[in-house]
Amino acid sequence: MSQTATGRRQALVWSGNGECRDDQPGFQPRKLPILGHGFATLQSTSFTSGCGGLDWKSRGIVRGKVKTGGKLLTTGNVMFVNKDGISTSSTISVDGEYNMVDAPLGECTVTVVVNKLPTDPGVRARLSGKGSGPKMPEGPKMPGTEVVPDSPPLPSAPSIPKIIVPIDDKYAKPETSGLKFTVIKGEQTYDIEL
Repeated sequence: MSQTATGRRQALVWSGNGECRDDQPGFQPRKLPILGHGFATLQSTSFTSGCGGLDWKSRGIVRGKVKTGGKLLTTGNVMFVNKDGISTSSTISVDGEYNMVDAPLGECTVTVVVNKLPTDPGVRARLSGKGSGPKMPEGPKMPGTEVVPDSPPLPSAPSIPKIIVPIDDKYAKPETSGLKFTVIKGEQTYDIEL
């Protein structure tokens, strides 16, 4: 929308072929070769780049358990990477289960990572439930925040495992994990034994 010298508002419409025209009667279209050509080129490349190539919507659902030496892992991440470099990951629950709802299709290299416990003894004690750290002072209570007997329960905090089952570091890298799985569309189960 632009305004003429007389104050009349006019709507300029892009025709897509390098012309700018007005919807008002009697308006003469004019060529905009630099802008028109650049826009047409940009427009054509943006449409063609969306065609073909990788299908980002082709995914599978993979669920399973992760064990090492017969013990279920209690924390960590599982990652699937296919030959096109498309990857996705899922968290391992305290029950050793993972649920990957968007795994890339095709043969995938699988990696498993378990983070190490921190070396700080205070943090390790808190994680194991043996230490609580310094007692924090209780702050003022806001009116209306009292627990109402008929209210729904608050969401629970994330589960912290009582123990962390360690694994060999080789499973963290696609080059050394040695784990492969072929993902197909739909749901499938892949239990991982390290």
